[in-house]
Amino acid sequence: MHKDNNNSLKQILVDNQISAKKRFGQNFLHDKNIIRQIVRASKPENKNIIEVGPGPGLLTKILLESGTKSIFAIEKDESFLPILNNLKKESLTKFDFLIADILKVDLDSLIEGNYSVVSNLPYNISVPFIISLVEQEQPVKWESLTLTVQKEVADRMLADINSKQYGRLSVLIQWRSFIEKICDIKPTCFIPEPKVMSTVIRIRPKNYIKKPSIESFQKVVSAAFGFRRKTLKRSLGQLGIDGESLAIKAGINPKLRAQNLTVDNFCDLAKIYENLKIL
Repeated sequence: MHKDNNNSLKQILVDNQISAKKRFGQNFLHDKNIIRQIVRASKPENKNIIEVGPGPGLLTKILLESGTKSIFAIEKDESFLPILNNLKKESLTKFDFLIADILKVDLDSLIEGNYSVVSNLPYNISVPFIISLVEQEQPVKWESLTLTVQKEVADRMLADINSKQYGRLSVLIQWRSFIEKICDIKPTCFIPEPKVMSTVIRIRPKNYIKKPSIESFQKVVSAAFGFRRKTLKRSLGQLGIDGESLAIKAGINPKLRAQNLTVDNFCDLAKIYENLKIL
C-alpha cells in the first residue's frame, strides 16, 4: 500500500510535469493511510473546508469524498492549475480555488458561514499562519484547524509548563485554543523526504475569552520569555514598570521564571499590566 501510494503521487507529478519547489517549501504527502487519518480527524462532514496548499490533490480528493459541504483550496504555485481545474470540473461537491499566498488572504471573506481548515502546511509558513488565526478577534469563524506541521513546532505548541519547549508559542496557543496531537509522520511518507519528522495537530478555538487583550498578553509573555533565564522581577521590568510589583499584584512569586508560570498566571499578569497602563 505504502509503495503504491508513492507511485501514484509520482505518476501525478510526472503526468503534469511538476516537481517540488524549495522556494514554496513543498513536501507532498503520499501515504493515503495518513491522509485518511487527517481527514477523519478534521470531522469534515457537512462543513465548509478551506484547504491550504492542495498541490497534487491527494488530500483534496479524499476530502471531496468525505461528505463535506464545500471545499475552497488556496494554492500559491500556479503549476497546479491543471490539477485544480480538473478537480473543479469533475467534483460533485462544491469546489473552488484561488491562486494566492495564504498569508495575504482574508479567509473570513472567502466563506459566508463558519469553516474548518485542513492542510499539509509548508513548514516555513505554519507558525505565522496559525498565529494569524488564533489571534483573531473572538468569536472566530473558523471551527477547527487540522494541520500537518514540523514536529518541533507541534511539540512547542503542546509543551507543558517547566519543559524546555514551553515558551511564547505554547502559552499563546493554549490560552486561545484547545490543541491535540493526532499522529506523527515519518519523512518517508513525503516526496521529497523532509529532514525532520512531522506531526498532525488539531486546534479548536476557545471563543469565550474576553480579557486580557491580545496586545497586553503578548507584551507580557514576550517580556517574560525574552529573558527566560531571569526572574520575573527582572524580565517584567522590560515593560517599563516595576516587575516585582506587577508579579506580587498578580499573586505570583517575583522570583519565578517564565517557564514556571501557567497560562492563567500569564493572564493574571496581563490583566494587572493592562490596568496599570490605563491608570
